[in-house]
Amino acid sequence: MKRLKPPWRERSTDCLLNKRWSIKLRGLIQENTMLHQIGKSVDFPFFKNRKDKVRNVPSLLKRIGTLMKEGYTFSDALFMLLPYHVDDPEKWNGMMQQQFNSGSRVSDILKYFPIPKHFLLLTNIAEEKGELAESLHHISGQMEFQREMARKVAKLLAYPVFLITILAIVFVIFRNYFLPNMQQIATSTNSAGIASLKLAMVLLHFPDFLIAATVVGVVSTIGMIHYIRKRDIAEQLNMLLKIPVVNYVYKLHLTRQFSHLLGSLLLSGISLQHALSILEEQEMSRHVSYVAALLKHRVIFGDSLGEAVKILGLFTPKFDEFIKHGERSGHLGREMLIFSELLDGKIQSMLKTCMATIQPLFFILIALCIVAAYISMLLPVYDLVEIM
Repeated sequence: MKRLKPPWRERSTDCLLNKRWSIKLRGLIQENTMLHQIGKSVDFPFFKNRKDKVRNVPSLLKRIGTLMKEGYTFSDALFMLLPYHVDDPEKWNGMMQQQFNSGSRVSDILKYFPIPKHFLLLTNIAEEKGELAESLHHISGQMEFQREMARKVAKLLAYPVFLITILAIVFVIFRNYFLPNMQQIATSTNSAGIASLKLAMVLLHFPDFLIAATVVGVVSTIGMIHYIRKRDIAEQLNMLLKIPVVNYVYKLHLTRQFSHLLGSLLLSGISLQHALSILEEQEMSRHVSYVAALLKHRVIFGDSLGEAVKILGLFTPKFDEFIKHGERSGHLGREMLIFSELLDGKIQSMLKTCMATIQPLFFILIALCIVAAYISMLLPVYDLVEIM
């Protein structure tokens, strides 16, 4: 006869099962919440939705600037053009409307777009001056130039990288099939110590040396950048100014950026100390803020801007002379903007020169690989022919 469980035992069993399931569900919910938070906090590219990307930002900024010159407000121009540059217009319109309703500045809104921080600093100053349209045109031109340079570099490197890959495959085939056969022939003819075989062994590893040197260089550069970024601004400046090529490039970039920002503020009628205070208090560029604080300290204690720039030694060599000329003529703001434009042209010409040397350098490496392949293949053959 089948025994029946008491009702109180069935209820206790059900309660126990329900309790276990509730604990499991609670754990799954907590785990899911934790993963969601990690996915939001970690900013990896493969976590981002493609619908969240803004396409062709330089064109968007240029058209917004054009519409603003025709009388449109920034918000009207943005809402008009944004649907043509995103895949989810409703989401973006809602997000932008929320920012406008909360009173966000233009730079805070443009943070949602892939725009470098030093360009956002320009929009801050341009918004205070009432020259946002001109600033957006300037930023658009700079970003378009950078994108064009990146596109040209990728185009220039595509063919050389393809050739180097083919050569690396050829070298691997030679090393695994051709050279062992030559060694067997040399062993059968009692001439295993042929010097050309040892030379061929070294030459056939030439692409390996190049790849290893490239990997070591890239890893070292990334590690150095990561180490420098962890330091405070004063230590970063000391490190950057000790590296020869980086020293020159950093001074050039800092001088161009600082002269444009300070010149724009001075041209709008702001006093020198107030302009330096604005640059010191901004949070877009810590380097500009630190340098502005140093200059402001020296100006407060009686030095002219030209003397302070010369004493700091953080700018290009002739920047202090340009400032002194502007101080004497009474057009310091305008002359600093002119100097910034001159440095813009200099930097662009430098980038074009570097691009012009990239492809020849790769072809020189390819030529060296081809010569190494011919030598490693022909010398052992000639030596074996002479022996036989």
